[in-house]
Amino acid sequence: MPPIPLYSRAKAVALVEEQLPLYSGHEQQYASEKESYPAEKAARFSDEDLADQDRIFTKASKSSRRHRLVTAGFLAAFAGIYVLLFGTSLPDFRLPAELRQDGLGSNLGFARPCPHAVKAKHEIEGYEKGMKANPKLDGEDLKTEGLDLDKLSKLIEQLYLKVPTADGAREALKRYTSESHVAGTDGDYRSAVNLLEEWADLLDIEIPSNLTELVFDAGSPESVKYMTEYTHARAWTDTYSVWLNYPINSSLTLSAAPTEEDPNPEPHFVASMKEDVLDEDPTSGHGVPVFHGYSRSGSATGQIVYAGMGRKEDFEGLAAKGIDLKGKIVLVTYGGVFRGLKVRAAQEAGAIACLIYSDPVEDGSVTIANGYEPYPKGPARNPSAVQRGSVQALSFYPGDPATPGKPSYRNATRLDPDEADSLPKIPSLPISYQDALPLLQSLKGKGVLAAEINDRFPGALPDVEYWTGPSEEVAHVENYVDMKVRDIWNTYAVIPGFLKDEVVVIGNHRDAWTFGAGDPSSGTAAFHEVVKGLGTLYKKGWRPLRTILIASWDAEEYGLVGSTEFGEDYAEWLREKVVAYHNVDVAVSGSELSALTSPSLAGLISDSAREVDDPLNAGQKISLDANHPVGSGSDFTVFLQHLGIASTNIGYQRQDGDPVYHYHSNYDSFAWMDKFSDPGFKKHVSIAQILGVATLRTAQPIFVPINVTAYAEELEKYLVKVEQLAVERKLDGAVDLDGLKGAIKSVQKAAAHLDSKKERLSAKIEKLLRNGGRGGDHLGDGFAISTWRDGHYGKDPRQKIRKLLVKVRQVNKVLREFEQGFIDKKGLVGREWYKHIGVAPGRWLGYGSTTFPGLTEAITLDGGKGAQFEVRRLEKHLLEIAKSLRV
Repeated sequence: MPPIPLYSRAKAVALVEEQLPLYSGHEQQYASEKESYPAEKAARFSDEDLADQDRIFTKASKSSRRHRLVTAGFLAAFAGIYVLLFGTSLPDFRLPAELRQDGLGSNLGFARPCPHAVKAKHEIEGYEKGMKANPKLDGEDLKTEGLDLDKLSKLIEQLYLKVPTADGAREALKRYTSESHVAGTDGDYRSAVNLLEEWADLLDIEIPSNLTELVFDAGSPESVKYMTEYTHARAWTDTYSVWLNYPINSSLTLSAAPTEEDPNPEPHFVASMKEDVLDEDPTSGHGVPVFHGYSRSGSATGQIVYAGMGRKEDFEGLAAKGIDLKGKIVLVTYGGVFRGLKVRAAQEAGAIACLIYSDPVEDGSVTIANGYEPYPKGPARNPSAVQRGSVQALSFYPGDPATPGKPSYRNATRLDPDEADSLPKIPSLPISYQDALPLLQSLKGKGVLAAEINDRFPGALPDVEYWTGPSEEVAHVENYVDMKVRDIWNTYAVIPGFLKDEVVVIGNHRDAWTFGAGDPSSGTAAFHEVVKGLGTLYKKGWRPLRTILIASWDAEEYGLVGSTEFGEDYAEWLREKVVAYHNVDVAVSGSELSALTSPSLAGLISDSAREVDDPLNAGQKISLDANHPVGSGSDFTVFLQHLGIASTNIGYQRQDGDPVYHYHSNYDSFAWMDKFSDPGFKKHVSIAQILGVATLRTAQPIFVPINVTAYAEELEKYLVKVEQLAVERKLDGAVDLDGLKGAIKSVQKAAAHLDSKKERLSAKIEKLLRNGGRGGDHLGDGFAISTWRDGHYGKDPRQKIRKLLVKVRQVNKVLREFEQGFIDKKGLVGREWYKHIGVAPGRWLGYGSTTFPGLTEAITLDGGKGAQFEVRRLEKHLLEIAKSLRV
């Protein structure tokens, strides 16, 4: 075996690369190398070894020359291209002054820092400024011992809570209900620009005298700039162009069945199709004709069948009794499920038209039959009241039906109405129970008793025996509407925070089917007080840590149109920046305070409510269980169900014993609210206070108030529901849930890990702030900027704070994106717009929520088909969520 060479091949090549310029020949290299080693090691070199080394060095030297030539050629080519493009002037490698003084880039070979580093610098600087801000507002000394951020935030909340007043809310509601403002009408436009002017005044925003200068086309450069670029408070209005229908003519008659002797009998009943004008309610004579939003234009003639509440199970019950709905006109009550799904279910059952009325069974004990006077003299339902509303299939797709998944700009490409799956294919009309009474009486003795279908099938009209029919008599329905592309207007205001990449959105819709004292103007009046409170703080010099976007949505009543178009328009921006969305729709329609929340925000809403005096129990604070899952039915839908942004909704709703709420009727008026629902407007104030505190607690703290542990615990409850449903449907052996259980445990463990990290970071920051604040300087004037070094931190507490804030920013990003982990790009089966696989409106519920919707509905609606796919899909998302939480 020949002797082992002293150098490996790689070592030899490296040595030549390093020392070749010092030698004129290879022999000198060898001689020098041999002389530098002791004789016993030199003896190991044989002639064969030297020859082998010679070949190595020769190849290495050629390689080195070749590399030099290639490098020289590249530099020459680069220089030539540079001269052609930029001439002979050299680039300026100096840092901008604002970056040089921060020390950013001091250790870099080039002066321009990485753009991600610059962005991170500005964001961390925002946290710093936010922590130092507001120690003294104009006229309000808020300084505390050291820098106690919790105490500072509490003091700011107390200042806010003093601002909302009952008089302010009452006067605002009176303005907003002075005329009808159906989406797209002149009254709606006036409400949009009037609100813009109000908000600008409350937030001390300078606006032009001609407000049309602040009304932009959605998607225009002006609109995008106002939404995404801001240094100061601003207000403006965006315009989308969407399908809306308005009534032309409607009628309902009942006649004897045609015979050979009388092929065209005269109707013996003609529905009034209008609500009574009431002297005690001044606006009742100036309402809007009764119709359904997005209803099918056309007419139908046929026998009547009564179908209870028009739920899927109601139609299945009729089919089980052998009652055929093909070619029939279906009569159903409101309640149970969203009205658009009643029409869709009737359509799928073969009906040719659908009539919907409000039966006193909805009103509980407060009925004329129980001795209550009807409105306006008493709290019972007025017999002529009609509930208008949209009949779009909301749980299949909300928003403008013409542009699914895309914003409705003026020049948008639109579907034909017949292609829009969310629109009904049969005409429908809303009617009063006064007009429904003759139809129900015509069914007596026909078909089967309603109670034989199910317990909820019968209504509660006095002296009416509820039967299914079909009737012998024939109804004729006409519903002619004008469907056109019409403008709608979202109004916005922005309070810029120190952070531009973390945004809190609060919203309420503005349009109403008539005057909308409850829906939505009670919410708009509460919002007036919220903006007034935030504006009062802003005028005193307060500025939130996170930016606050305030929104007034339009065309919510037609199908959440304004908010959905906004969400589809700014989807990427919203996913990247929005921390949470807080919604108020109907602020007051009764006495029961309720909340719908993402589980991660339930604690925030409950805790915020505890800061507010209970308007119904003197001397007590509000106690609110806010942990109820979010379905649909209001503007939180696009944020949560489509984009994966944690959301909330609060409001006082009617419970049995309260005055009947005349939902979507002409009697949803200021007169009704002022006399029956909230005479002292204390409930309006409490909603404004709860929403305001929740907004401050979302915008102010260093950590985003997303509780992932609370959400992780709810996932286990969702799974228990699924297990119970599988047993009920006898599918428990067909669906393997073990992997899903393990994935939920992984999320729970990861959530606990993240909570521990937050607690450690919070404790370290609090300690440094308290220590640094001694002496009253709150870590010094130079704290926010002067100590920045890209990744280098000394022992100065200011530098330690900065290092901790980098970690805070990482945690907040994880918290903000947590809900997005439930978003699946493919969406739910059969309704792909809904992408949240953790919670969604029930496919055949509309408003009501369904947890683990894909899996739940595969079990309950699809006989188990696709259930295992949904299990695997949930497992995958939950494991990815768990991984994301371990930062």
